[in-house]
Amino acid sequence: MTRRRNQRALTSPVLVGALTVLVTVVAVVLAFQANNGLPFVPRYDLHVEVPDAQELTRGAEVHLGGALIGAVTSVDPVRDRAGRPVAELNLALQKSVEPLPVDTTFTVRQKDAIGEKFLAVAPGHATRTWPQGATVPLGHAGASVDLDQVLSMFTPPTRKGVADTTTGFGAALAGRGTGLNAAIHAFVPLVTRLTPVMRNLAAPKTGLAGFFRGLGAFSAAVAPVAIQQADLYRNLDATFETLAPVARPYLQEWISQTPPTFTTAIADSPSIAAFAGDAAGLFRSLRPGFATLPQSAPVLADAFAAGTRNLPGSAALDRRTVSLAHTLQKLSADRTEASGLDRVTLTAHSLISPLSFLTPVQSSCNYVTLFLRNAASALSDPVGTGTALRVVIVAIDDVLGGEGVPAQKPYETPGTQGGTNHAPLHSDPYPNTDSPGQAPECSAGNEPFSAAQAAIGNPAGNVGTHTETTTRSSG
Repeated sequence: MTRRRNQRALTSPVLVGALTVLVTVVAVVLAFQANNGLPFVPRYDLHVEVPDAQELTRGAEVHLGGALIGAVTSVDPVRDRAGRPVAELNLALQKSVEPLPVDTTFTVRQKDAIGEKFLAVAPGHATRTWPQGATVPLGHAGASVDLDQVLSMFTPPTRKGVADTTTGFGAALAGRGTGLNAAIHAFVPLVTRLTPVMRNLAAPKTGLAGFFRGLGAFSAAVAPVAIQQADLYRNLDATFETLAPVARPYLQEWISQTPPTFTTAIADSPSIAAFAGDAAGLFRSLRPGFATLPQSAPVLADAFAAGTRNLPGSAALDRRTVSLAHTLQKLSADRTEASGLDRVTLTAHSLISPLSFLTPVQSSCNYVTLFLRNAASALSDPVGTGTALRVVIVAIDDVLGGEGVPAQKPYETPGTQGGTNHAPLHSDPYPNTDSPGQAPECSAGNEPFSAAQAAIGNPAGNVGTHTETTTRSSG
Protein backbone atom coordinates (compact mmCIF):
# COMPACT_ATOMS: atom_id res chain seq x y z
CA MET A 1 0.00 0.00 0.00
CA THR A 2 2.87 2.32 0.88
CA ARG A 3 4.73 1.44 -2.38
CA ARG A 4 1.66 2.36 -4.39
CA ARG A 5 1.45 5.71 -2.64
CA ASN A 6 5.12 6.50 -3.41
CA GLN A 7 4.75 5.49 -7.05
CA ARG A 8 1.62 7.56 -7.30
CA ALA A 9 3.48 10.61 -5.82
CA LEU A 10 6.42 10.25 -8.25
CA THR A 11 4.06 10.08 -11.18
CA SER A 12 2.14 13.13 -10.02
CA PRO A 13 2.22 15.81 -12.76
CA VAL A 14 2.29 18.61 -10.17
CA LEU A 15 5.39 17.25 -8.41
CA VAL A 16 7.23 16.54 -11.62
CA GLY A 17 6.48 20.06 -12.89
CA ALA A 18 7.66 21.65 -9.62
CA LEU A 19 10.96 19.68 -9.74
CA THR A 20 11.48 20.65 -13.37
CA VAL A 21 10.97 24.34 -12.58
CA LEU A 22 13.35 24.10 -9.61
CA VAL A 23 16.11 22.47 -11.68
CA THR A 24 15.63 25.06 -14.42
CA VAL A 25 15.92 27.96 -11.94
CA VAL A 26 19.08 26.46 -10.42
CA ALA A 27 20.60 25.98 -13.88
CA VAL A 28 19.84 29.58 -14.88
CA VAL A 29 21.33 30.91 -11.64
CA LEU A 30 24.43 28.79 -12.13
CA ALA A 31 24.70 29.96 -15.72
CA PHE A 32 24.58 33.61 -14.66
CA GLN A 33 27.09 33.02 -11.85
CA ALA A 34 29.45 30.95 -13.97
CA ASN A 35 31.55 33.94 -15.04
CA ASN A 36 32.02 35.00 -11.41
CA GLY A 37 32.75 31.52 -10.13
CA LEU A 38 30.49 28.73 -9.10
CA PRO A 39 29.01 28.78 -5.61
CA PHE A 40 30.96 27.07 -2.88
CA VAL A 41 34.02 26.82 -5.19
CA PRO A 42 37.13 28.43 -3.59
CA ARG A 43 38.77 31.17 -5.64
CA TYR A 44 41.86 33.46 -5.58
CA ASP A 45 40.70 37.10 -5.25
CA LEU A 46 42.91 40.03 -6.34
CA HIS A 47 42.30 43.75 -6.82
CA VAL A 48 44.33 45.29 -9.67
CA GLU A 49 44.70 49.04 -10.23
CA VAL A 50 44.98 50.17 -13.88
CA PRO A 51 45.10 53.71 -15.28
CA ASP A 52 42.28 52.98 -17.71
CA ALA A 53 39.89 50.01 -17.83
CA GLN A 54 39.66 50.50 -21.65
CA GLU A 55 36.04 49.33 -21.87
CA LEU A 56 36.75 46.23 -19.78
CA THR A 57 33.42 45.22 -18.19
CA ARG A 58 32.09 42.96 -15.48
CA GLY A 59 32.42 39.31 -16.47
CA ALA A 60 35.40 39.88 -18.80
CA GLU A 61 37.75 36.92 -19.03
CA VAL A 62 41.18 36.73 -17.42
CA HIS A 63 43.79 34.78 -19.42
CA LEU A 64 47.18 33.41 -18.47
CA GLY A 65 49.23 32.27 -21.46
CA GLY A 66 46.04 31.84 -23.52
CA ALA A 67 44.25 29.77 -20.83
CA LEU A 68 41.14 31.03 -19.03
CA ILE A 69 41.95 31.36 -15.32
CA GLY A 70 39.12 33.57 -14.03
CA ALA A 71 36.93 36.57 -14.60
CA VAL A 72 36.51 40.24 -13.69
CA THR A 73 33.78 40.45 -11.05
CA SER A 74 33.54 44.26 -11.09
CA VAL A 75 35.28 47.49 -12.14
CA ASP A 76 35.30 50.26 -9.51
CA PRO A 77 36.58 53.86 -9.71
CA VAL A 78 39.12 54.48 -6.93
CA ARG A 79 42.16 56.70 -6.25
CA ASP A 80 45.76 55.51 -6.09
CA ARG A 81 48.29 56.37 -3.42
CA ALA A 82 49.01 59.73 -5.08
CA GLY A 83 45.31 60.65 -5.10
CA ARG A 84 44.84 60.22 -8.87
CA PRO A 85 41.62 58.61 -10.15
CA VAL A 86 42.21 55.07 -11.49
CA ALA A 87 40.16 51.93 -12.20
CA GLU A 88 40.28 48.95 -9.84
CA LEU A 89 39.63 45.53 -11.38
CA ASN A 90 38.26 42.97 -8.92
CA LEU A 91 39.37 39.51 -10.11
CA ALA A 92 38.11 36.04 -9.20
CA LEU A 93 40.88 33.61 -10.25
CA GLN A 94 41.31 29.85 -10.02
CA LYS A 95 43.08 28.58 -6.92
CA SER A 96 45.54 26.76 -9.15
CA VAL A 97 47.33 30.04 -10.05
CA GLU A 98 47.62 31.16 -6.41
CA PRO A 99 49.87 32.87 -5.46
CA LEU A 100 51.11 35.14 -8.27
CA PRO A 101 54.62 36.73 -7.99
CA VAL A 102 54.70 40.42 -7.08
CA ASP A 103 56.33 41.30 -10.43
CA THR A 104 53.36 39.96 -12.39
CA THR A 105 51.91 42.38 -14.95
CA PHE A 106 48.25 42.81 -15.92
CA THR A 107 47.41 44.18 -19.38
CA VAL A 108 44.03 44.94 -20.97
CA ARG A 109 44.03 43.39 -24.47
CA GLN A 110 41.59 43.16 -27.36
CA LYS A 111 39.92 39.78 -27.75
CA ASP A 112 38.25 40.03 -31.17
CA ALA A 113 37.65 42.39 -34.07
CA ILE A 114 34.46 43.86 -32.60
CA GLY A 115 36.35 45.37 -29.65
CA GLU A 116 35.71 42.87 -26.81
CA LYS A 117 38.47 43.07 -24.19
CA PHE A 118 40.09 40.63 -21.77
CA LEU A 119 42.76 40.89 -19.06
CA ALA A 120 46.09 39.22 -19.89
CA VAL A 121 48.22 38.08 -16.94
CA ALA A 122 52.00 37.75 -17.42
CA PRO A 123 53.47 36.08 -14.30
CA GLY A 124 56.86 37.27 -13.07
CA HIS A 125 59.74 35.48 -11.38
CA ALA A 126 59.91 37.15 -7.95
CA THR A 127 60.00 35.06 -4.78
CA ARG A 128 57.50 37.33 -3.02
CA THR A 129 53.84 36.79 -3.99
CA TRP A 130 50.46 38.51 -3.75
CA PRO A 131 48.35 37.02 -0.94
CA GLN A 132 44.58 36.37 -1.08
CA GLY A 133 42.65 39.67 -1.40
CA ALA A 134 45.76 41.80 -2.07
CA THR A 135 45.60 45.06 -4.05
CA VAL A 136 48.12 45.25 -6.90
CA PRO A 137 49.29 48.89 -7.27
CA LEU A 138 49.22 50.89 -10.47
CA GLY A 139 52.87 50.25 -11.41
CA HIS A 140 52.12 46.62 -12.37
CA ALA A 141 49.63 47.50 -15.11
CA GLY A 142 51.02 46.75 -18.56
CA ALA A 143 50.53 48.93 -21.62
CA SER A 144 49.45 47.83 -25.08
CA VAL A 145 48.15 49.41 -28.25
CA ASP A 146 45.14 47.59 -29.64
CA LEU A 147 43.78 47.63 -33.15
CA ASP A 148 40.87 49.88 -32.26
CA GLN A 149 43.29 52.45 -30.83
CA VAL A 150 45.43 52.26 -33.96
CA LEU A 151 42.43 52.68 -36.22
CA SER A 152 41.10 55.60 -34.15
CA MET A 153 43.99 57.79 -35.32
CA PHE A 154 42.75 57.62 -38.91
CA THR A 155 40.48 60.64 -38.67
CA PRO A 156 38.97 62.09 -41.89
CA PRO A 157 41.87 64.59 -42.34
CA THR A 158 44.39 61.81 -41.72
CA ARG A 159 42.68 59.50 -44.22
CA LYS A 160 42.73 62.27 -46.81
CA GLY A 161 46.43 62.88 -46.12
CA VAL A 162 47.21 59.16 -46.51
CA ALA A 163 45.29 59.08 -49.79
CA ASP A 164 47.15 62.14 -51.08
CA THR A 165 50.48 60.63 -50.00
CA THR A 166 49.69 57.35 -51.76
CA THR A 167 48.76 59.26 -54.89
CA GLY A 168 52.02 61.20 -54.68
CA PHE A 169 54.04 58.00 -54.27
CA GLY A 170 52.27 56.53 -57.28
CA ALA A 171 53.09 59.56 -59.40
CA ALA A 172 56.69 59.48 -58.16
CA LEU A 173 57.17 55.81 -59.06
CA ALA A 174 55.35 55.95 -62.40
CA GLY A 175 57.67 55.20 -65.30
CA ARG A 176 60.56 54.20 -63.05
CA GLY A 177 60.21 50.43 -63.27
CA THR A 178 63.66 49.98 -64.79
CA GLY A 179 65.25 52.01 -62.02
CA LEU A 180 63.38 49.99 -59.37
CA ASN A 181 64.60 46.75 -60.95
CA ALA A 182 68.18 48.03 -60.88
CA ALA A 183 67.74 49.11 -57.24
CA ILE A 184 66.38 45.68 -56.24
CA HIS A 185 69.33 44.05 -57.99
CA ALA A 186 71.69 46.36 -56.07
CA PHE A 187 70.00 45.37 -52.80
CA VAL A 188 71.23 41.77 -53.12
CA PRO A 189 74.73 42.51 -51.70
CA LEU A 190 73.10 44.67 -49.05
CA VAL A 191 70.90 41.83 -47.86
CA THR A 192 73.89 39.46 -47.90
CA ARG A 193 75.96 41.80 -45.77
CA LEU A 194 72.99 42.64 -43.57
CA THR A 195 72.96 39.16 -42.01
CA PRO A 196 75.97 39.66 -39.68
CA VAL A 197 74.72 43.13 -38.84
CA MET A 198 71.33 41.81 -37.77
CA ARG A 199 73.07 39.00 -35.85
CA ASN A 200 74.99 41.61 -33.90
CA LEU A 201 71.82 43.60 -33.28
CA ALA A 202 70.06 40.49 -31.99
CA ALA A 203 72.90 39.65 -29.57
CA PRO A 204 72.07 40.30 -25.88
CA LYS A 205 75.21 42.40 -25.45
CA THR A 206 73.92 44.90 -28.01
CA GLY A 207 71.08 45.93 -25.69
CA LEU A 208 68.62 46.54 -28.50
CA ALA A 209 65.74 45.96 -26.08
CA GLY A 210 67.05 48.80 -23.94
CA PHE A 211 67.14 50.99 -27.03
CA PHE A 212 63.47 50.35 -27.72
CA ARG A 213 62.61 50.94 -24.06
CA GLY A 214 64.42 54.25 -24.28
CA LEU A 215 62.61 54.99 -27.53
CA GLY A 216 59.33 54.27 -25.78
CA ALA A 217 60.27 56.61 -22.93
CA PHE A 218 61.22 59.26 -25.48
CA SER A 219 57.89 58.84 -27.26
CA ALA A 220 56.08 59.14 -23.93
CA ALA A 221 57.97 62.38 -23.23
CA VAL A 222 57.14 63.75 -26.69
CA ALA A 223 53.45 62.83 -26.51
CA PRO A 224 52.45 65.87 -24.36
CA VAL A 225 53.86 68.21 -27.04
CA ALA A 226 52.18 66.47 -29.98
CA ILE A 227 50.28 69.65 -30.87
CA GLN A 228 53.52 71.63 -30.99
CA GLN A 229 55.05 68.89 -33.17
CA ALA A 230 52.09 69.12 -35.52
CA ASP A 231 52.57 72.90 -35.71
CA LEU A 232 56.24 72.30 -36.50
CA TYR A 233 55.37 70.04 -39.45
CA ARG A 234 52.78 72.56 -40.62
CA ASN A 235 55.39 75.31 -40.53
CA LEU A 236 57.87 73.05 -42.33
CA ASP A 237 55.28 72.54 -45.04
CA ALA A 238 55.00 76.32 -45.44
CA THR A 239 58.80 76.56 -45.56
CA PHE A 240 59.08 73.88 -48.24
CA GLU A 241 56.37 75.60 -50.28
CA THR A 242 58.44 78.79 -50.10
CA LEU A 243 61.58 76.93 -51.20
CA ALA A 244 59.81 75.17 -54.08
CA PRO A 245 60.34 78.02 -56.62
CA VAL A 246 64.13 77.87 -56.07
CA ALA A 247 64.38 74.09 -55.94
CA ARG A 248 65.58 74.10 -59.53
CA PRO A 249 68.32 74.82 -60.29
CA TYR A 250 69.67 76.22 -56.98
CA LEU A 251 68.78 73.50 -54.46
CA GLN A 252 69.32 70.84 -57.10
CA GLU A 253 72.85 72.11 -57.76
CA TRP A 254 73.54 72.35 -54.03
CA ILE A 255 72.46 68.74 -53.47
CA SER A 256 74.50 67.55 -56.47
CA GLN A 257 77.59 69.32 -55.09
CA THR A 258 77.20 67.90 -51.59
CA PRO A 259 78.84 64.45 -52.24
CA PRO A 260 81.97 65.97 -53.88
CA THR A 261 82.16 68.45 -51.03
CA PHE A 262 82.05 65.66 -48.45
CA THR A 263 84.68 63.72 -50.41
CA THR A 264 86.98 66.75 -50.47
CA ALA A 265 86.40 67.38 -46.74
CA ILE A 266 87.26 63.73 -45.92
CA ALA A 267 90.42 63.91 -48.05
CA ASP A 268 91.54 67.24 -46.56
CA SER A 269 90.64 66.47 -42.94
CA PRO A 270 94.12 65.15 -41.98
CA SER A 271 95.80 68.28 -43.34
CA ILE A 272 93.46 70.66 -41.49
CA ALA A 273 93.62 68.75 -38.20
CA ALA A 274 96.21 71.21 -36.81
CA PHE A 275 94.03 74.15 -37.85
CA ALA A 276 90.99 72.56 -36.20
CA GLY A 277 92.98 72.03 -33.01
CA ASP A 278 94.18 75.65 -33.03
CA ALA A 279 90.63 76.84 -33.70
CA ALA A 280 89.35 74.79 -30.75
CA GLY A 281 92.06 76.32 -28.54
CA LEU A 282 91.14 79.80 -29.78
CA PHE A 283 87.48 79.31 -28.89
CA ARG A 284 88.47 77.97 -25.47
CA SER A 285 90.51 81.14 -24.93
CA LEU A 286 87.62 83.29 -26.16
CA ARG A 287 85.12 81.62 -23.85
CA PRO A 288 85.69 84.10 -20.94
CA GLY A 289 85.21 86.97 -23.41
CA PHE A 290 82.02 85.40 -24.76
CA ALA A 291 80.76 85.14 -21.17
CA THR A 292 80.96 88.95 -20.86
CA LEU A 293 78.99 89.60 -24.06
CA PRO A 294 75.62 90.01 -22.26
CA GLN A 295 77.11 93.04 -20.44
CA SER A 296 79.42 94.33 -23.18
CA ALA A 297 77.07 93.84 -26.14
CA PRO A 298 75.08 97.07 -25.50
CA VAL A 299 78.36 99.03 -25.25
CA LEU A 300 79.65 97.44 -28.45
CA ALA A 301 76.35 98.18 -30.17
CA ASP A 302 76.61 101.85 -29.20
CA ALA A 303 80.22 101.90 -30.44
CA PHE A 304 79.23 100.36 -33.77
CA ALA A 305 76.37 102.84 -34.09
CA ALA A 306 78.75 105.75 -33.45
CA GLY A 307 81.22 104.28 -35.93
CA THR A 308 78.50 103.98 -38.56
CA ARG A 309 77.67 107.66 -38.12
CA ASN A 310 81.30 108.85 -38.11
CA LEU A 311 82.92 106.58 -40.69
CA PRO A 312 81.56 108.48 -43.76
CA GLY A 313 83.23 111.66 -42.52
CA SER A 314 86.58 109.91 -42.10
CA ALA A 315 86.79 108.76 -45.73
CA ALA A 316 89.47 111.39 -46.55
CA LEU A 317 91.50 110.30 -43.51
CA ASP A 318 91.14 106.69 -44.59
CA ARG A 319 92.52 107.53 -48.04
CA ARG A 320 95.46 109.38 -46.47
CA THR A 321 96.04 106.46 -44.11
CA VAL A 322 96.13 104.05 -47.05
CA SER A 323 98.57 106.37 -48.85
CA LEU A 324 100.69 106.53 -45.70
CA ALA A 325 100.67 102.73 -45.48
CA HIS A 326 101.86 102.45 -49.10
CA THR A 327 104.60 105.02 -48.42
CA LEU A 328 105.71 103.13 -45.33
CA GLN A 329 105.73 99.91 -47.32
CA LYS A 330 108.07 101.49 -49.90
CA LEU A 331 110.18 102.96 -47.10
CA SER A 332 110.54 99.59 -45.42
CA ALA A 333 111.78 98.08 -48.68
CA ASP A 334 114.68 100.60 -48.89
CA ARG A 335 117.88 99.12 -47.41
CA THR A 336 119.20 102.51 -46.35
CA GLU A 337 116.00 103.29 -44.49
CA ALA A 338 116.01 99.82 -42.96
CA SER A 339 119.55 100.47 -41.64
CA GLY A 340 118.41 103.78 -40.21
CA LEU A 341 115.41 102.15 -38.56
CA ASP A 342 117.75 99.55 -37.06
CA ARG A 343 119.83 102.35 -35.54
CA VAL A 344 116.68 104.07 -34.26
CA THR A 345 115.60 100.78 -32.74
CA LEU A 346 119.02 100.37 -31.10
CA THR A 347 118.81 103.92 -29.79
CA ALA A 348 115.32 103.26 -28.38
CA HIS A 349 116.56 100.11 -26.64
CA SER A 350 119.50 102.10 -25.22
CA LEU A 351 117.13 104.78 -23.88
CA ILE A 352 114.92 102.28 -22.06
CA SER A 353 117.10 102.20 -18.92
CA PRO A 354 117.74 105.97 -18.54
CA LEU A 355 114.14 106.83 -19.38
CA SER A 356 112.83 104.29 -16.88
CA PHE A 357 115.11 105.97 -14.29
CA LEU A 358 114.28 109.57 -15.22
CA THR A 359 110.52 109.16 -15.78
CA PRO A 360 109.63 109.05 -12.03
CA VAL A 361 111.70 112.26 -11.53
CA GLN A 362 108.86 114.12 -13.24
CA SER A 363 105.87 111.76 -12.94
CA SER A 364 106.27 111.20 -9.18
CA CYS A 365 108.29 114.21 -7.93
CA ASN A 366 107.55 116.99 -10.49
CA TYR A 367 111.25 117.99 -10.36
CA VAL A 368 111.67 118.93 -14.04
CA THR A 369 108.77 121.38 -13.92
CA LEU A 370 109.94 122.82 -10.60
CA PHE A 371 113.50 123.32 -11.93
CA LEU A 372 112.30 125.16 -15.04
CA ARG A 373 109.92 127.32 -13.01
CA ASN A 374 112.61 128.24 -10.46
CA ALA A 375 115.15 128.95 -13.20
CA ALA A 376 112.68 131.29 -14.87
CA SER A 377 111.92 132.96 -11.54
CA ALA A 378 115.64 133.49 -10.86
CA LEU A 379 115.98 135.38 -14.13
CA SER A 380 112.76 137.39 -13.79
CA ASP A 381 112.51 138.21 -10.05
CA PRO A 382 112.75 142.04 -10.09
CA VAL A 383 114.90 144.22 -7.73
CA GLY A 384 115.70 147.92 -7.81
CA THR A 385 118.54 147.63 -10.34
CA GLY A 386 117.37 144.65 -12.46
CA THR A 387 116.71 140.99 -11.86
CA ALA A 388 117.98 139.19 -8.79
CA LEU A 389 120.32 136.74 -10.53
CA ARG A 390 121.96 139.55 -12.55
CA VAL A 391 122.78 141.95 -9.70
CA VAL A 392 123.06 139.89 -6.52
CA ILE A 393 126.67 138.88 -5.84
CA VAL A 394 126.97 135.21 -5.08
CA ALA A 395 129.51 135.24 -2.25
CA ILE A 396 130.77 132.69 0.15
CA ASP A 397 131.89 133.95 3.55
CA ASP A 398 135.49 133.28 4.42
CA VAL A 399 134.93 131.49 7.71
CA LEU A 400 137.46 129.21 9.28
CA GLY A 401 136.37 125.67 8.50
CA GLY A 402 133.55 126.98 6.26
CA GLU A 403 132.71 126.07 2.70
CA GLY A 404 134.73 128.96 1.25
CA VAL A 405 138.13 127.77 2.40
CA PRO A 406 139.94 124.46 1.94
CA ALA A 407 139.00 121.88 4.55
CA GLN A 408 139.70 118.23 5.21
CA LYS A 409 136.16 117.47 6.37
CA PRO A 410 132.67 118.94 5.98
CA TYR A 411 131.85 122.05 7.97
CA GLU A 412 129.84 120.83 10.95
CA THR A 413 130.33 123.54 13.61
CA PRO A 414 127.81 126.38 13.74
CA GLY A 415 129.19 129.89 14.37
CA THR A 416 128.76 133.58 13.53
CA GLN A 417 131.05 136.02 11.76
CA GLY A 418 130.14 139.62 10.88
CA GLY A 419 126.51 139.11 11.96
CA THR A 420 125.87 136.34 9.42
CA ASN A 421 124.62 132.93 10.61
CA HIS A 422 126.69 129.96 9.59
CA ALA A 423 124.94 126.59 9.91
CA PRO A 424 126.50 123.13 9.48
CA LEU A 425 126.69 121.68 5.97
CA HIS A 426 123.44 120.36 4.40
CA SER A 427 124.00 118.48 1.12
CA ASP A 428 121.96 115.85 -0.79
CA PRO A 429 123.90 115.28 -4.08
CA TYR A 430 121.93 112.12 -5.10
CA PRO A 431 118.39 112.51 -3.76
CA ASN A 432 115.83 109.68 -4.06
CA THR A 433 113.36 110.31 -6.88
CA ASP A 434 111.19 107.13 -6.77
CA SER A 435 113.30 105.70 -9.62
CA PRO A 436 113.98 101.94 -10.02
CA GLY A 437 116.27 100.72 -7.22
CA GLN A 438 115.50 103.71 -4.96
CA ALA A 439 113.19 104.22 -2.04
CA PRO A 440 109.71 105.46 -3.11
CA GLU A 441 110.23 109.08 -1.96
CA CYS A 442 111.11 112.54 -3.28
CA SER A 443 113.79 113.62 -0.83
CA ALA A 444 115.14 116.71 -2.71
CA GLY A 445 113.50 119.79 -1.22
CA ASN A 446 111.89 117.74 1.57
CA GLU A 447 115.04 117.32 3.77
CA PRO A 448 114.52 118.60 7.33
CA PHE A 449 116.88 121.48 8.27
CA SER A 450 118.83 121.49 11.55
CA ALA A 451 121.14 124.35 12.59
CA ALA A 452 122.81 122.13 15.17
CA GLN A 453 124.15 119.28 13.03
CA ALA A 454 125.14 118.55 9.47
CA ALA A 455 122.86 116.59 7.08
CA ILE A 456 124.61 114.86 4.18
CA GLY A 457 122.73 112.51 1.78
CA ASN A 458 119.13 111.33 1.94
CA PRO A 459 117.39 111.97 5.25
CA ALA A 460 116.59 109.13 7.63
CA GLY A 461 113.08 107.77 7.23
CA ASN A 462 110.78 108.13 4.25
CA VAL A 463 109.67 111.70 3.54
CA GLY A 464 107.06 110.60 0.98
CA THR A 465 106.50 111.61 -2.64
CA HIS A 466 104.76 114.92 -2.01
CA THR A 467 106.25 117.95 -3.79
CA GLU A 468 104.92 121.36 -4.76
CA THR A 469 102.21 121.18 -7.41
CA THR A 470 102.63 123.52 -10.35
CA THR A 471 99.92 124.82 -12.65
CA ARG A 472 99.84 126.67 -15.93
CA SER A 473 99.32 129.99 -14.12
CA SER A 474 102.12 129.59 -11.56
CA GLY A 475 104.54 132.58 -11.32
